[in-house]
Amino acid sequence: MAQIITIGVAKKEDLDAVFQLEQRLFGDHCYPDFFIRQAYDCWPAGLLVAREQDNVIGYALCAPQFNAMSLKVTEGWILALAVDTSVQGRGVGRKLIQEAMEVLTGCEKLWLTVHPDNYAKKLYQQLGFTDVEQESEYFGVGQPRIKMVYVAK
Repeated sequence: MAQIITIGVAKKEDLDAVFQLEQRLFGDHCYPDFFIRQAYDCWPAGLLVAREQDNVIGYALCAPQFNAMSLKVTEGWILALAVDTSVQGRGVGRKLIQEAMEVLTGCEKLWLTVHPDNYAKKLYQQLGFTDVEQESEYFGVGQPRIKMVYVAK
């Protein structure tokens, strides 16, 4: 019997599990633990975790983008999405992205980046994101990303 998966705002005690997931999935190219802690402090409602029972099996990080010198938020970013390999294909990533999009309701545009070979790109397209541009060294040498945007209707 499949366990129930819940999505909610991260708690302080989830931060180590989020970092461990980052390390398992992204290795040397993961967010450092101190960034995850600062993200928790800076955007507490934007650090979302997926849980199966009491285990963190995925997370998303979303944040507002401040344009110019105005504090008026019109755009937002989905900065991270990670789903444990043991539950990939069960809709966890979709649920996390949809919840992140809900957190950023009111933004005219939502942005994210994805590796060109990442199968999550198809999910983003299904949710209404479109390609804007590709940079061959977005995160450094050998780290290409496609920048995608969702325009609110």
